[in-house]
Amino acid sequence: MGERIALLLLLLLFVLQVLGSMSLIKQDCGRSVRRSRQPRAGMLGRIIQGKQSKRGAWPWQVSLQLLHPQFGFLGHWCGGVMISSEWLLTAAHCISNDLFNLPLAALWTAVIGEWDREVEEYSEQRIPIEEVILHERFHNFQHDIALMKLSRPVKFTRDSRIRAVCLPTSRLLHNQTDLCYATGWGRATEDGMLSVRLLESRVPVHDNAVCRKKYGHAVPIKSGHLCAGHLDGSSGTCVGDSGGPLQCAMQDGRWILAGITSFGSGCAKPGFPDVYTRLSYYLPWIKSKTRSPRRTGRANEGFEDDQ
Repeated sequence: MGERIALLLLLLLFVLQVLGSMSLIKQDCGRSVRRSRQPRAGMLGRIIQGKQSKRGAWPWQVSLQLLHPQFGFLGHWCGGVMISSEWLLTAAHCISNDLFNLPLAALWTAVIGEWDREVEEYSEQRIPIEEVILHERFHNFQHDIALMKLSRPVKFTRDSRIRAVCLPTSRLLHNQTDLCYATGWGRATEDGMLSVRLLESRVPVHDNAVCRKKYGHAVPIKSGHLCAGHLDGSSGTCVGDSGGPLQCAMQDGRWILAGITSFGSGCAKPGFPDVYTRLSYYLPWIKSKTRSPRRTGRANEGFEDDQ
């Protein structure tokens, strides 16, 4: 009898350990994995007046690389952000725009764990895209959001520099602070080169009325937009930053995905903030696409449901 009880206790302990490891990523979404000692540089390019990030500070940032059917491999084209082990988000205009319409999964590769684009490190994973889903109502920067499914799941481990960001459920939004950062490898000048290392810039979030006043009827600012950025032109996003995350800190130290870089007046033009796709507005759409019966049940392990 005593042996059976001991065996049952061991089995229970094993099950608890397995369940604990399965919930690790849900608990750790939005957690930085930066090391304590990293080289820093001064002000570097776009994101304008942004500073070089620490390696591992934004472990959900993705570099989306494009193989153009006519011009060949173009390398980094847009940013993206991991929301689970299989799914990432980006801007729809990265895929369909005035230059091309390329929702073909075979043309896209996600580089995850990237920091320095000129150095291939052990932490990087290059994973082909299996599926591209543009928002059905995307047009003229309205509903500027797209999902990409990886051809294989990313393995989140304690030692890796890859994580999923937290998505903005209503419960988590109550804990959001006003500390928000935009990140990307965008151009150093409007007609210049892309940044080599991942840059970050703290940006203020505004009421949408600010962007409505600035942009007028050129692009109607609606509920699915988020207005953020410096009005003095001191910092902002540029070409190459599109599709990347606007992340805001929560009170517990985790980061929540507030927006996806969508458009602006140029590159940090004075008087004009940038406009992002508001993630909280599109949560139902994201869940409907990643939870379809034909998709795997592991799609949403990077974010929590509303309670």
